[in-house]
Amino acid sequence: MRKSNWLVAAVAALSCAVLLGLWFQLGFNHVDDPLDLVIAIVWWVVVAGVIGAIMWAEHRRREKMRLAFVGTGVVYNPERGLVLVEEDDSELDALQETLQGMSYPTKIVELADHVRPAFNWVVRSQRFENNGDVWVGEVLPAHDPDAQAVRFSGRDELAQLIGHAG
Repeated sequence: MRKSNWLVAAVAALSCAVLLGLWFQLGFNHVDDPLDLVIAIVWWVVVAGVIGAIMWAEHRRREKMRLAFVGTGVVYNPERGLVLVEEDDSELDALQETLQGMSYPTKIVELADHVRPAFNWVVRSQRFENNGDVWVGEVLPAHDPDAQAVRFSGRDELAQLIGHAG
């Protein structure tokens, strides 16, 4: 999660704890109905739900940022834009290097209208951790919108699917 999301979650949780402590410290538990405590518990559940929703949304956003289009000699990723593959590397190497260096900004790099390389594969990486030691996702052919996604688990399986010797 981004720092701002953690900050909002920490402030909300801390506020709930302080307000509950004050409720008992000031003796409101002796004066108020038990309904007030029930309302406080419902509020904590709401705060926990909001924190969970923020975490889920951030996870989905990061997953979308790991999307990549792979073509002959090029890789496009929303964070890095169009990456030209160097002579000694393969498209898979460029893709892995791109995913390793991701910082997940809020802005995406769009393809210029005049630049339209031919992409062969769409790679959706659901998980990419430990510099590619954990790499799970799915591959689709870029030219067939009705194609079924093929799951992969690791660099070697992905290399076989997109036709690179890794």
